[in-house]
Amino acid sequence: MAGRYDVVIVGAGHNGLVCGCYLARSGLRVLVVERRHIVGGAVVTESDIFPGYALDTCSSFHIVIKALPIIEELGLERFGLDYLPMDPFAFAPFPDGTSITFWRDLDKTCESIARLNPGDAERYHQFMTLWGKFNEPVYATFLAPPRPGPMFGSILRRQRGKLRGMVGLGNSADLLRVVFGSYAQVIESTFEDERVRATLGWFAAQGGMGPDEPGGGEQLAWQILCHQTGCWRPRGGSGMLTQALARCLAHHGGEVRTSAPVSEIVVRDGRATGVRLEDGEEIAARCVISNAHVQTTLLTLVGADKLSPALVRQLRGLRIGNGMGMTIRCAADALPNYSAAPMHDGQPNDAHYGMQMICPSMSYLRRAFHESALGRPPDHPCILAMTPTAADASLAPPGKHIFNIWAQWHPYELAGGAQWTEDLRRREADKLLHLMDDYAPGFSGHITDIYIKTPVDLERIGGLLRGHLMHLDMTLDQMFMFRPLPDLANYQTPIAGLWLTGASTHPGGGVSGAPGYITAHEVLRGWKKHRSTLNRS
Repeated sequence: MAGRYDVVIVGAGHNGLVCGCYLARSGLRVLVVERRHIVGGAVVTESDIFPGYALDTCSSFHIVIKALPIIEELGLERFGLDYLPMDPFAFAPFPDGTSITFWRDLDKTCESIARLNPGDAERYHQFMTLWGKFNEPVYATFLAPPRPGPMFGSILRRQRGKLRGMVGLGNSADLLRVVFGSYAQVIESTFEDERVRATLGWFAAQGGMGPDEPGGGEQLAWQILCHQTGCWRPRGGSGMLTQALARCLAHHGGEVRTSAPVSEIVVRDGRATGVRLEDGEEIAARCVISNAHVQTTLLTLVGADKLSPALVRQLRGLRIGNGMGMTIRCAADALPNYSAAPMHDGQPNDAHYGMQMICPSMSYLRRAFHESALGRPPDHPCILAMTPTAADASLAPPGKHIFNIWAQWHPYELAGGAQWTEDLRRREADKLLHLMDDYAPGFSGHITDIYIKTPVDLERIGGLLRGHLMHLDMTLDQMFMFRPLPDLANYQTPIAGLWLTGASTHPGGGVSGAPGYITAHEVLRGWKKHRSTLNRS
């Protein structure tokens, strides 16, 4: 048996590393074990896919983590993290040759919208201003456990007056209808122009929810954050965040072991005592923290036989959508030349620095969602394109570019028992590139290499069950004090000394580091109360 640690963390994704950094900085002996050959989880940049290219193979843009104190508190700049602003943060072209450019500066964005619809420009300014104020207390919950209590009622009472003028709100019932309605309902009752509606809907869809899902209105908060905090990208790739975290962990005496897949969380007498690796090595620890999916953690690594039948039923009943989407990462010899924003001399322009949102209408968005719900890859997927080399030329050889697409929705389980064969993978990737040709004619001819990840690949490579980037659906019944379950929302499990972190826990998925931050502080609170062992606090 290996030497004893205070804490073993399963999974070197960004939340596991954030958690480990705070614990190691507080003097605990920390080991992070990672099944892949590289740290990062879904926040990783890999240089061995196309020679000479550094590819983000999952996340690309960072928003929420820049609004939180984690980077400053851990001093990650000292460990090589250097953020580049993505401004404008989004560009949305349309088939009629018009477009909207979204800048961090709200007024500048409204000028772009006004070219299409002056009334919607005014409404957008009011919407972002009022909902930004409404969401201030919501953001405050991102760094604290979702303790049971009148959280929503308190938020509504404090913010009701700020929203009255937005859509004719006159009482709490009207406000609740907006807050807990679908994002399509909120958008369509506020804006007139279909192009504005479609782009805002596609922004909100990034959490994975369908446009008519009750409670989805709050997904519009991410759009607001882009104006308040900005959209950012680490120089050298998204994975530079996790590389900096790994260096920070080592600086404080922590350790990381890669290529060390865990086969079991060891439980003796109802208490987690360490982990067993697939090669049989057992690593002892006073506390185990799992950054893996909650079902992987409890049903696979702990085992259903060590849990109550009621908890097993609840865990198996968690809602994990049938995949969210698929990605392609491409090497290219040119940037897409959008008809709505032509380039000059092949040089990047405002269209290329941020997210490139391809979704022409709300009906288009709905159709893609419903086709996937039937188990079919959508005939016309919604596309979020990215060209990171426009801002960071170091990612590719001179004169070359990286072009990425995230597309929704693509099912994990296909109708009729069909499988994600190589032919289907390539066919769907070609579909995405041909759709790009509708907006940037001839661009598909500039692709020189392609790396495809379907929902099945996202599960196989990244441990994202059913290819779900958020671990669990980001629906109201699985958010705040309900994430992943009410009895697990305090990051503790029925197994003494076993804690949860990561996207399965509050506040959910995305590059925030918040789950890791909260778990670390909860563990430290328990450690201070019980110096010798980490019993449940």
